[in-house]
Amino acid sequence: MAYELNMGDDGILRLTIIGDFGKEDAEAYLRESAPFQKEARSGSLFVLVDTRQSGKVNSQARKTMIELIRENREGKVAVLGLSRYVRVSVGFVNRATGRDNVRLFGSEEEALAWLKAGR
Repeated sequence: MAYELNMGDDGILRLTIIGDFGKEDAEAYLRESAPFQKEARSGSLFVLVDTRQSGKVNSQARKTMIELIRENREGKVAVLGLSRYVRVSVGFVNRATGRDNVRLFGSEEEALAWLKAGR
């Protein structure tokens, strides 16, 4: 598995991507996060995606994640990691989904502050 997923005591869902992330990983994430995604429909799901240990995310995985973000328009997604690849990917996701609530951060403190400010 190329990720770790857990719900923090603060109500923020944390997704840590480790290594390469493929279509199978994206589909496993969808299954595992399904109970939490239901909350997104009411605007109460906040997600911190840590990409600092990530490798490549293949196009099929990106497509799967974009569809998930399109379906769940409420809530916020903070992406932690400033590599060029991550910056380009976040920009692509924002353009493809039309969302303005997916943001990129260089520190976990900044990301958590932004997520908590939206509650």
